Amino acid sequence: AYKTKQGEVDYLPYDINSNAITPSYIELKGWKEDITQITREEDLPDTFKDYIAFLEKELATPIKIVSVGPDRVQTIFRDQ
Repeated sequence: AYKTKQGEVDYLPYDINSNAITPSYIELKGWKEDITQITREEDLPDTFKDYIAFLEKELATPIKIVSVGPDRVQTIFRDQ
């Protein structure tokens, strides 16, 4: 979202050069663990699971596959 003189809007305002437009962010906790070797959803850090839950809620879409690296074996299929 963006904060404008007219209030908060959920689209990119037409005139983005105005000083009266500021982005609105949602901050989430991160994780420091190396997740590249994790193969099961239940072993993922809680903050990572919270991030996935946040995305699912915001996007109104279930996330069924999570990749923790570039290799095929680094793909986790989530049971929903």
